[in-house]
Amino acid sequence: MQKLWLLITFPFWLSLAKDWKYFYPFNDGSYVLAIDEGHTKASDERVCTVRFFHQKANMQTTLWKEELAIQYGRETKQADFNGDGVDDFLILKGTGARGSNELYYLFLANPKAKTLTRVKGFEDLPNPTYHSKYQVVTSYSFAGKNYYSIYRMVKGNQLVQVGNSFEDSFDGDEKILDAKIAAALKQHNTGMKKSN
Repeated sequence: MQKLWLLITFPFWLSLAKDWKYFYPFNDGSYVLAIDEGHTKASDERVCTVRFFHQKANMQTTLWKEELAIQYGRETKQADFNGDGVDDFLILKGTGARGSNELYYLFLANPKAKTLTRVKGFEDLPNPTYHSKYQVVTSYSFAGKNYYSIYRMVKGNQLVQVGNSFEDSFDGDEKILDAKIAAALKQHNTGMKKSN
């Protein structure tokens, strides 16, 4: 009888279990970023739960927890997006333009403070990259015509667009792109950030 009860109830308990991926953003393995497999809300929006916690001596302390809208999967990557030499954490939100435009959530990593801080609005920037020479984030959007947009990260990890978006009529030539970034920074009097 007990075996029959297990066979009947096991699929139910299995359906309640979540499949999580775990990441360790710092050399200290006691800080964990966990991402669940995602689920669909009543509004047909697919979301995943992201949880950042500290574990010590059989005890877990949740530092923050957030639901993020995602199209599929839990694809991640790491890259420095604020010029501090530390890889930050990106979670794929989804794609647009038939897969050409990738959108990511960005969490800035601070190993000294042991924090991961979300940069709100970053997930709206298609194909973001960090341009270390000018200390800006560039966004490249594939559409009928392809466009660059330039952003500066300011106090409070806020993104501010520098200048207007401009068409890539120069086939991504790095020298021309550098000149356009420099002109946008000069026009908006933001210049380069001072090194610490």
